[in-house]
Amino acid sequence: MRAQILIALIVIVIVSTVLILWMPSMASIPVSSSISPSATTKSAQRVHASVNGTNLSRQEAPDGDSDPAQLLAQIRKALASSNPEDRKIAFSRLLPALVRVDPLAAASFAETNNEGNSHDLIMHRVAQLWAAQEASAALHWATMLTNATERSGILTDVCLQVAETNPETAVLTHSQYVSDQGQDAGLEALTQRWAERDLPAALNWALSRDEGVPRDELISRVAFVQSQTDPVAAATLAVAKIPPGKAQTEGVMAIVHQWGLRDLTAAKKWAEAFPQGNLRTRALNELNGIAQLPSASQR
Repeated sequence: MRAQILIALIVIVIVSTVLILWMPSMASIPVSSSISPSATTKSAQRVHASVNGTNLSRQEAPDGDSDPAQLLAQIRKALASSNPEDRKIAFSRLLPALVRVDPLAAASFAETNNEGNSHDLIMHRVAQLWAAQEASAALHWATMLTNATERSGILTDVCLQVAETNPETAVLTHSQYVSDQGQDAGLEALTQRWAERDLPAALNWALSRDEGVPRDELISRVAFVQSQTDPVAAATLAVAKIPPGKAQTEGVMAIVHQWGLRDLTAAKKWAEAFPQGNLRTRALNELNGIAQLPSASQR
């Protein structure tokens, strides 16, 4: 019995000695940095910074583009800045973002804004952006403007945007809301867009208007489009359907210019057949000028 107890004591002493000798060697082994508390903390900080935009590009980082109030504040600050780049950002990034998230807020700001003489530019920019996004809503806003001149201009902006996909609708809409009692450059531009898409329809509409300067200018625009492909028909249209006067003269001159660039000989022959007068003289002078161009010998 005593021998067994003695053997047990000897085993305990041996195990204790081995443990005492082994522990210091373990303490000398370096702890891996990948799992150390400090390294883990730093790694978490890097991930947190990346999520919050620290390591993101300017385009990817959150910038408040979904908050109308913040966008308005940024726009006002940019417009008040003396740095042209700031104003550029207001038009190219901030205004589009505001129209996207809250077009009514953008329109309201545009109407009241007077920062840095930018009122008209902001009005036109908002109209274009909103019309591209939701034409009917932008049109309703435009029709409610109290300043007649401003209303006409903004309506034209909206309709020009509509004309990108449906010029006929754009023309008819503009005619509905804007009086054609006087010359209207906006309506003329829209009619030209329509003629580029569907010349016969645009021409029939122009010819249906009441006689007068506005109608003459519309026909002149259609004739100009026609001159790109059929100058003879365009010239005939201008002379036959537009009464003598400024509209006819300017229309014919535009056609003659295009015609002369395409077929100088035919254009001169047509102009020379005209009765003596200011129109004939101006047309021939225009063609003689084209004849002096270096490329004229190739036509």
